Amino acid sequence: MKQLALENTTHTHLLKAEEIEVIQTIGSTQVIEVKGDGLITHGEHGTIKTESPHLIKYIQQEFNPITRIVEDAYD
Repeated sequence: MKQLALENTTHTHLLKAEEIEVIQTIGSTQVIEVKGDGLITHGEHGTIKTESPHLIKYIQQEFNPITRIVEDAYD
């Protein structure tokens, strides 16, 4: 079983599947292909099962008033 951290924070989102391949990355968006059952876990939020072999991962971006730039927003 392979795993991929979808968001590296103190509350990491993990994707687990038989095979995981990042097909394309554009900025903070990735297209991911999984083979077999894909399971996404996020600590106290529980676990969900993917319904498609293709996933889109997008990291929300927000304006940081301290640095005055747009940055990836993690929870």
